[in-house]
Amino acid sequence: MSEWHEKIEFRKVIVPDELEQLFEIDRRIFSAFPADLFSAEEWAEFESYWMIVDGTTVGCSAFLRDTDFDIEPRPGCLHIMTTGVLPEFRRRGYGAKQKQWQIEFAKQQGFQVIVTNTRASNVAMIELNLKMGFQIRGSSPHFYFEPDETAIVMELPLRSGPSAPSSDQPNA
Repeated sequence: MSEWHEKIEFRKVIVPDELEQLFEIDRRIFSAFPADLFSAEEWAEFESYWMIVDGTTVGCSAFLRDTDFDIEPRPGCLHIMTTGVLPEFRRRGYGAKQKQWQIEFAKQQGFQVIVTNTRASNVAMIELNLKMGFQIRGSSPHFYFEPDETAIVMELPLRSGPSAPSSDQPNA
């Protein structure tokens, strides 16, 4: 029996050069919620990464550093603005791989906590975040519009304190 090993890589998006590709992937991933699509100005503020599997772009992640879910400053916090996998690549474990990479990225960059939010109706993302160790911090009614929907705010602490082992942490 042969084993199939996919090559998964994450590459930083080049803005503004790849802005049109960001618009296209955002539109395809979030086609059910056109009001949620990001503007050029928003994409320019984000630190974004392509998820590439065997040379094919299957998804995208975007972050804001030192920012809470409500865009207020929060030192040591990585805000995941988007985690997306194209519809034709869903249900293959790529969302979990992307989430694992996001957590590792945050640890390597020295963040103490990750925050993210999602529509209350996005049960698959809520369940994935819970599986990865995120906890529900609260909710924000009327966060999304068209349709109006509550955001579920989730958080993952990356360090439990000074006594926690730091062998996997970068030297500051």
